[in-house]
Amino acid sequence: MKLPISTPNIKFDKSDSNLYLVVIISVIVTIFSLASTKALLDQASYQRRVINARQATVKQLRSNLQDAKSLAEQYAIFNSGTTNAIGGKNSSDPNVVPPDGDNARIILNALPSNYDFPALISSMAKILADDQIGTPSVGGNDQSAQIDNNPEANTSPIAIPLTISGTTNYSSTQKLVRDLERSIRPFDITSLQLHGNNDNMSLSLEMNTYFQPAKKLSLFDKEVK
Repeated sequence: MKLPISTPNIKFDKSDSNLYLVVIISVIVTIFSLASTKALLDQASYQRRVINARQATVKQLRSNLQDAKSLAEQYAIFNSGTTNAIGGKNSSDPNVVPPDGDNARIILNALPSNYDFPALISSMAKILADDQIGTPSVGGNDQSAQIDNNPEANTSPIAIPLTISGTTNYSSTQKLVRDLERSIRPFDITSLQLHGNNDNMSLSLEMNTYFQPAKKLSLFDKEVK
């Protein structure tokens, strides 16, 4: 048995389908618009962060250039004059010995950037000989194989322990202590033992000196997210 289908019902169904199609298209367009708007906003925010980071970098570079100029001017003043920082003659001649020499070399020698234990022992032997210390002995632990002399990003002074012994008198002992105190390179006496009388005594001394590895200038890229 066939049921009659009325024409008005067919027209209503077609109108309903068109309405559904319009709604679906509208939803798709709306979602696409929202997604596009979010993408544009994210891109604009990213570009704003890039511009801000670039402006901060330019500001820092300008400040660095100004600081470098000021440092160069101060260095010229520091390294000029006829008398150096320790009262000697200001001279750029590499063959002069302390207290003579220019301030820049004096500062570099005060805290070497390289660990050179044999050179330190030789320097101490010369001081002992100048102060007339008999049968001098300079000892310590050579850590050349363990210490890296390469520049580092963060550096601090590293102690080098030394032991000194010999025979001397009271006057020469005083001269040795004064020479260590006036030395360009810092010497920190931690123990001093004397045995004997004023004219003939044995000396036993423990102290630390220092070196500081050169500072490495680190350049890096920063990702803006």
